Amino acid sequence: MFEFIELTTKSLLELNLTQVLIGILTIIISILILKFLLFKDKIVKFVVEAPIEAKPGWNDGKILEKPCLRDVSNPGYITCYDPATGQFLATIPAHTDDDVKEALKKARNAQQKWVKTTFAERKRVLNSLLNFIINNQEEICWVSSRDTGKTLVDGKFGEILSTCEKIRWIIKRGEKALATEYREASPVMPYKLAKIEYHPLGVVAALVSWNYPFHNTFIPIISSLFIGNGILIKASEQVAWSMQYYNKIIKTCLIECGHDPDIVQFLCGFPDCGEAIVRSGVDGITFIGSSSVGKQVMKAASDNLTPCILELGGKDCAIIRHDANLSHALPIIMRGTFQNAGQNCVGLERILVHESLYNEFVDRVTDQIKKMKVGSVLNDDIVVDVGAMTMSGQGERLQNLIQASVSEGAKLILGGRPYIHPKYPTAQYFEPTLLIDVTPQMTILKQELFAPIMVVMKFSTDEEAIEICNKSLYGLGNSVFSGDQSKGDWMSKRLRCGMVNVNDFGATYLNNLPFGGVGISGFGRFGGIEGLRSLCLMKSVTTDRIPFFKTSIPRVLDYPMHSNGSSFVSNLVILLYDNSLIDKIKAITGLIKNSSS
Repeated sequence: MFEFIELTTKSLLELNLTQVLIGILTIIISILILKFLLFKDKIVKFVVEAPIEAKPGWNDGKILEKPCLRDVSNPGYITCYDPATGQFLATIPAHTDDDVKEALKKARNAQQKWVKTTFAERKRVLNSLLNFIINNQEEICWVSSRDTGKTLVDGKFGEILSTCEKIRWIIKRGEKALATEYREASPVMPYKLAKIEYHPLGVVAALVSWNYPFHNTFIPIISSLFIGNGILIKASEQVAWSMQYYNKIIKTCLIECGHDPDIVQFLCGFPDCGEAIVRSGVDGITFIGSSSVGKQVMKAASDNLTPCILELGGKDCAIIRHDANLSHALPIIMRGTFQNAGQNCVGLERILVHESLYNEFVDRVTDQIKKMKVGSVLNDDIVVDVGAMTMSGQGERLQNLIQASVSEGAKLILGGRPYIHPKYPTAQYFEPTLLIDVTPQMTILKQELFAPIMVVMKFSTDEEAIEICNKSLYGLGNSVFSGDQSKGDWMSKRLRCGMVNVNDFGATYLNNLPFGGVGISGFGRFGGIEGLRSLCLMKSVTTDRIPFFKTSIPRVLDYPMHSNGSSFVSNLVILLYDNSLIDKIKAITGLIKNSSS
């Protein structure tokens, strides 16, 4: 044995470094080739052509004088247009109550087959979808940009990267998250196995917002498909045009993988379509939107007691403590405020800066905001920082809020009004805005802005910052910037919200933690283990640990009842839960006595 070890050691020492590296590289390549040969059938490649209107430079659409989704002369249709140019894109039929009923019927029929698929088959669909997304990033973002006016960078972050990460997590962790979970049995019944099973709900619905049309539709789709659910997706009428392309992507993926595409049903329509879905009898509802509409969804869902997950936006704070590193914090806060033209449910709408850093912070963000360019990333020959406002009519609302705050004592440093594009005067833009010296009682803090507006406030103590932050009726997410990790953690525990990022923005979402808030930000969670399970029927089950050892009712407790039944149960309670050994021994004696008499 010693001779063998000595010979092996000597042989290894004789190898030079190059030979060792070649050997290691050969092993790695062999493993990769083997992995490819074993798992190549997990990916099915497919093609879906993006619409020609999505391509950069397309300029063939009619410029609408007053862009509007509704045409009074054609009430059953949605008028789709590019908010960054005002160009007409298409007229699409708005789905009705009858369409909802038919969609639900198709989804239920398809779900009867889909529920029988294995996790391996479902992963194959998700892997194929992931492969398509990676190879068609540009086209997916072009379509989203054309329909919402966002920049390509905002699209790559919000539509592509975040969606790929969610798919990766579900493929890797989803099966474990849905595995049967065993719990400790009670000492009353130690012979039982206690477990929780996670089953598909059936057919669920997701009514999602327009700010990230690809991501917001595909996240509930991939979660539902992995669980075994069918799904009705109702996207906002604001993005009806892009839904045509995104619908083709998932339907083609399912068909090419050998499954019934009816398992996913896309619906686009006005509020009556959404109400029809909520009242349709689906088995679960996820709603992403405003607090006011969320209340209506909850009220309509109460007819059938349909469970709801409500993500209703926020008024998120970024607290910059006196010990924060401004050079680190400022770029993160700029992105948290201006990404997607501020149209983010977790966008930073209140920037709280310690008085010792306040003037420096204001000076530095002023310099940066001045340099930001507004425009159409698909049609302007500039690097665009801030895209369009997707919804029409926002300029006047935002301008009124800003003017009200100025009259209340705030200072408008930059922006504060709609931006008129030199080539596309009917497009929908708002200037990047800096509003400082805002105080907690001002009008602008009482509603979600969803716009490229940085609102800056001053505070003196940690307790004051926490009080300001918690004063809002919203409670979605917040950020704390501090050079003291322990102090950042201390503050995060005192913020009333669903998510906190210390020295960051939006990190909880990319790290697959449950997403959601409190107050008028809604309730329930999507994302992560908890979000996946929220779309399941959670079933509690007990079975016999040993087949021949079953529950047996003592004669003293059997019907008709015995006079010693009550005393028997009392002694059983003492035996199981009393801390006194003497009392436990007395209880055993009492049990024997009760059973034999």
